[in-house]
Amino acid sequence: MASDFVILCNKANPVSSLSKSELRKLFTGGTKQWGGGAVVQVAIIASDAPETSYLGSLIGMPPRELLQRMQEQVFKGEMKRPVVLRSSADCAAFARATPGGVCVSAGMPAPADTKIVPVQ
Repeated sequence: MASDFVILCNKANPVSSLSKSELRKLFTGGTKQWGGGAVVQVAIIASDAPETSYLGSLIGMPPRELLQRMQEQVFKGEMKRPVVLRSSADCAAFARATPGGVCVSAGMPAPADTKIVPVQ
């Protein structure tokens, strides 16, 4: 269920919401910096994780295709290598510690120093 997942970023990030197109650009190397100047650093859980399936459904790409696109963009130098996470708890810790970080987490209240970014 879509409401079971959220997009998390660092609380200092000025973004208040994202369109599906903006989210796609973040996770495929099209956007390199946030509005506040922080460098985008995406994090993702393994392709068979529910969080990654949810992300794929939001941006209109199967998880394997999304991971392949990320790999291509990293190889081309168009995006930073994604951080590989093991769980939603890792996502929260990543978002808290990384000013430009963004990841998908199982729905929960936003931990301290993170915020949930609604997707329009």
